[in-house]
Amino acid sequence: MENAIGKEQMADMDPGVAESEFSSKSISKLFWKYSVFALAGLGFQAASVVADGIFVGTGLGEMGLAAISIIVPFWLLSVGFFGLFGVGASTLSAIKLGNGDVKGARDVYGKVIVFAFYISVALCIVLYLALDGVLKGLGATPEILPYARAYAVPYLIGLPFCVIGTVGYYYTRLAEKPLAASIGYIAPAIIAIITEYLFIFKFDMGMAGSAIPWVLCVGLSVFLIPYLQAKTVFKIKASDFIPDIKLTIESSKIGFAMFIIQVATMVSTAMINNLITKNGGTGLDIASFGLLNAYIGYIFMLFTTAFMMGLQPIASYNMGAKLYGRVATLIKVGVTQSTALIIAVLALTFVFAEPIITFFVGPVPELVGNIKAIMKIWLALYALGNVSQLVAGFYMAIERNGFAILNGIARIFLFAIPLLMILPGIFGLKGVWMAQPGADILAFALAMVCIYGEHKKLKQMSI
Repeated sequence: MENAIGKEQMADMDPGVAESEFSSKSISKLFWKYSVFALAGLGFQAASVVADGIFVGTGLGEMGLAAISIIVPFWLLSVGFFGLFGVGASTLSAIKLGNGDVKGARDVYGKVIVFAFYISVALCIVLYLALDGVLKGLGATPEILPYARAYAVPYLIGLPFCVIGTVGYYYTRLAEKPLAASIGYIAPAIIAIITEYLFIFKFDMGMAGSAIPWVLCVGLSVFLIPYLQAKTVFKIKASDFIPDIKLTIESSKIGFAMFIIQVATMVSTAMINNLITKNGGTGLDIASFGLLNAYIGYIFMLFTTAFMMGLQPIASYNMGAKLYGRVATLIKVGVTQSTALIIAVLALTFVFAEPIITFFVGPVPELVGNIKAIMKIWLALYALGNVSQLVAGFYMAIERNGFAILNGIARIFLFAIPLLMILPGIFGLKGVWMAQPGADILAFALAMVCIYGEHKKLKQMSI
């Protein structure tokens, strides 16, 4: 979160220092500037994910995609840890830096990054010891299980390095080293794309050939940690290896909303994989869901994430500066303009559905046709559902964690999971796909009720 300052403080500061584009430039231009920069930064990771989808779809086929569908909850768990420790700790350190507490900011970094390594190693050991049972619980059939296991083992070995590498990425940005942070993500993504092609098509490594590049794509950012050690105030000390639970909990409270969103999505994904089989679906249906959920749906979520990242510093600064009218304008601009763009991208996806799907899986008519049919239902109202995530991001930015968590989990825990319990009993397998648009519209309605009240209150406070 940006270090927000109030009007009274700004008045006492040097005009050159106090002047900020957050408080002076057009809200619409600011929103798009920061959103586009964020989207550009996420682009190389997206390229790696798209490449993974193509390589798995064309190189490993239906069983490869089905295994990815089972593995997606592992991905979501890792993203949850990235938010819990990376966003939470770096935000708390930013607040301390803003208050002039450099030592406190460093202490948060050192204690949390070491604790994050401890907890992720412990979790990976537990998951490995119970791996087959976990994978079956996530929906793996006997045919899919060997493929999912082949992916999960190297993934679990590399996950702790991915977690602390991502924490390092957030702190490199906080240390005002954005170029180094970008390189820390761009270079590994390029390496991952090249190695995955070689592993799958040249060395015939199967699902391990997909898992290892994923670990490289995220985990190689661990090399930002020695960079931080040499170039910034964020240094790991021997004393950091003794956990500070109080400090870790304090930072984790901030990142908890990001974590619980991923946990909710992980639960939903596991439910869908199991419901597909229980309602007469086959490996073809699990593979179809795997492509939609892990790749096409992920690309849409990149847009939402970019809009969240564009909105948050503007909201934080202007709330801190008590420029409530600008925050009210930001809410209107952010919700309407981002939703319009996602709807447009979604429309293009439907129009060019067949070539897009074929791009991932190759000319396999049965698989392409099945994915296309599911996509028309599952993605129908995706743009509206993503509004709830944008609203959750807004509430995180102004430190209203209760509303952030409510909107973050509503789409899955409050709506999707109950609908998944009801609709398949009425509509069979089709009901599994219908639960998503049903949850999207309900989450959108809740988000609009929350944000309308917030917008109205901010307008009144600005008078």
